[in-house]
Amino acid sequence: LAVILGTVVVYFFNLDQQGVGIVREIPEGLPSFTLPDFSAGNIAQLIPLALTISVVAFMEAFSVAKAIEAKKRNYKVLPNQELIALGAANLVGSLFQSYPVTGGFSRSAVNYQSGAHTPLSSIISATLVGLTLVFLTSLFYYLPEAILASVIMVAVSGLIDISYAKQLWHDSKPDFILLLITFLVTLHFSMVPGIVTGIVLSILVLLYKAAYPHIARLGRGRGRHEFRNLTRFNNLEIWENMLILRVDAPLTFINIQTVKDYIESHIENSKSPIEAVVMDASPVSYMDATATQGLNDLLTYMKEKNIRMVFCDLIGPVRDIMRNTGLIKVIGEENIFLTLNDAVG
Repeated sequence: LAVILGTVVVYFFNLDQQGVGIVREIPEGLPSFTLPDFSAGNIAQLIPLALTISVVAFMEAFSVAKAIEAKKRNYKVLPNQELIALGAANLVGSLFQSYPVTGGFSRSAVNYQSGAHTPLSSIISATLVGLTLVFLTSLFYYLPEAILASVIMVAVSGLIDISYAKQLWHDSKPDFILLLITFLVTLHFSMVPGIVTGIVLSILVLLYKAAYPHIARLGRGRGRHEFRNLTRFNNLEIWENMLILRVDAPLTFINIQTVKDYIESHIENSKSPIEAVVMDASPVSYMDATATQGLNDLLTYMKEKNIRMVFCDLIGPVRDIMRNTGLIKVIGEENIFLTLNDAVG
């Protein structure tokens, strides 16, 4: 109704002559079948751009799909299926010189708001677009651009979830700031820079959390076998000559230096001499080559100070890595225990 009324008003009142922007000429007809040029020069020139477009197109399609999935709980977005669909559509589209195919936020929002529930809506839309290009392009000459913008704005506004932003502000300030930055970048530039900004910032946050993992110093509950964080529980049994800790993250190149610095700092600054360091390794699900080398260096440092290093609750894959890298021999089988209670003795 908005499109029809807007077009009629512009036509009869000559609003296009008074500064109202209109669509004007739309090329009519369908694109013809054409085989792409597979010359080596074109392929070398287009591959970098094609890879960039494919990544951005997938991010855009997957983002809008997840946004609609959040609105319709009975929907389930499968990333691999989305990627296959986009690839197949672009493969066919390349034979007709089409624009790169992806899921557009504005078009998907209009489709969703119209009450579409299945991919049949896309088939109907494509059929109507084809018929329009063949027979009806002249009717859109006086269509105001502002009407097109308003249709998209009204549709997209329904996907904005203010309550989620309020929940983030209450639950997690860093996530809210990440949301706000992504929103502002999208608002001032476009959706693609916004998506890329959100992804890059999310990766940086994950890297920061991985580089500075939570390290807890533990004590044993009096009369019990369980160990708890000294900063969170009171009345725990501790040993002044022993440092008992738990690293709540995989040990990798990005955080091994932080773990080493933590242990060495406690050893150097302890009021009483540290005779043993006991590590509860139950949260350590993985260990890379840099981490094993870092532990080797740490063990060398501790041997120079006559401090015993003890590990417990090592899971099978981590023990395999230690065995394959020879770290088990450096630690010593006698310094590996099944439970933390056994390790403390």
